Amino acid sequence: MKLKFLYAMASVFLVSACGFTLRGATALSANLQPLYVESVDASSPMNRELQRTLNQNDVTLTTNVNDANYRLGLGPENSSERALSVNANARAGEYELEISVPFQLAKGGDIVLPPETLSLSKVYLADPENAVAKNEEAELIRTEMRRELAQQILRRLQAYATR
Repeated sequence: MKLKFLYAMASVFLVSACGFTLRGATALSANLQPLYVESVDASSPMNRELQRTLNQNDVTLTTNVNDANYRLGLGPENSSERALSVNANARAGEYELEISVPFQLAKGGDIVLPPETLSLSKVYLADPENAVAKNEEAELIRTEMRRELAQQILRRLQAYATR
């Protein structure tokens, strides 16, 4: 019993020593804060997800651009869906969703992270007999993709801050 406890404690120390953090726990450097998020569409699902992700990671956001150390510009989300395969009844059975979003980081009038477009694509199977389920599944996948894109933006900001 004592030996198992020692192994467990050694594992905990090794994992903490290597810098492991749980997914979603991304600390952003204090010199990037407060951060102003400037979006083409403030009510877009991507902007709301990015704001939520930043808040969850204790990033101080400001609503006044003059109070911000940095300005994060978020462009319009581009989303597409296409059928990849058809079944024996000549109905689409497999779809590909793609979402892309451009962003950049500026300090004052200088662009410190040049414009970059992040994109994700996912494939899902759809029941051709149930259009409602297909639409619900597609929206759920889009939500997950936005969450992942927001995490990627946060990681890009973190990488910039550690330069």
